[in-house]
Amino acid sequence: MLEIEPGAKVVEGTCDHCGQPMTRVTGFVHRDECAYAVYYASCYHHAGHEVWIDAVFSPTWDEGTDDHLTFGCRVGRVDGQDEPAASLVPAAGGWGNSRVFGHKLSRDEALAHPMLAEFWALVDHVLVHDGVVADHLYGRDATF
Repeated sequence: MLEIEPGAKVVEGTCDHCGQPMTRVTGFVHRDECAYAVYYASCYHHAGHEVWIDAVFSPTWDEGTDDHLTFGCRVGRVDGQDEPAASLVPAAGGWGNSRVFGHKLSRDEALAHPMLAEFWALVDHVLVHDGVVADHLYGRDATF
């Protein structure tokens, strides 16, 4: 069972590309009461509301270990869809070379990775249970 740890960090800012306001949520997810993943959900107003989610997984979370693995996706408007849709993207593309992300999967690597279903389950959980993200995508003011 997945659970978002209370007290996610929410930062308001401005998009470097378009100058529009944006919000970034950094949250920790536990599975069966154990540290499981950290996610970065960047909420933008590009051609409607969209969220870019990067999720970092680690089997140990030990300091100094090089075992982090990151998936990335974009959730938002897709031609021909009435609701937001999720698409895999290269992981943590806007984050530079921070060690916290470990191996940042390309889209092709993510498609073939055995943890892909776990990533999608985490994304679904964030979209439903993170109030900031859910309101951005599905709230009263959301547009597509």
